[in-house]
Amino acid sequence: MRSSNFSIALIIAILLGASSSFAATSAKVHVTATVLPFVSFDAIQHVTTYQVNSDDIKRGYIDLPNSMTVKVRTNLNAGVPVIVENAGVGRVLIRESGRADFVGNTFTLNTADYRPNTQISKNYDSRIVLSADAKDGIYPLIISMAPAI
Repeated sequence: MRSSNFSIALIIAILLGASSSFAATSAKVHVTATVLPFVSFDAIQHVTTYQVNSDDIKRGYIDLPNSMTVKVRTNLNAGVPVIVENAGVGRVLIRESGRADFVGNTFTLNTADYRPNTQISKNYDSRIVLSADAKDGIYPLIISMAPAI
């Protein structure tokens, strides 16, 4: 009996000693972090050629609806500036599908209404402004879009 009482007392002493070394402690830590801006940008061109006819030449341009889709992920809430270039013939203007006005070869993709890192997907129409010496025919459409950050 004496050895079992001693064993129980020893186990209790060990547990009490161990529990004090595992006691919860708290501390206040001040952390400063800088989150760098990031943009993941993918431009998909759906139209690769366009046909110009005499009506287009008289009008001075040809519209290509839904010719591009842009997919963006970013943590910028002020928008993503985008540059548009046409390696083909004519000057290109761009607008978000369903909007009224075409803009030049730069625009800002609005990200203010989206949570950071949410994928944003938008379709764009292209307008090719034809040169004064444009001729009837089929032309390649070689547009590149890239974020300007």
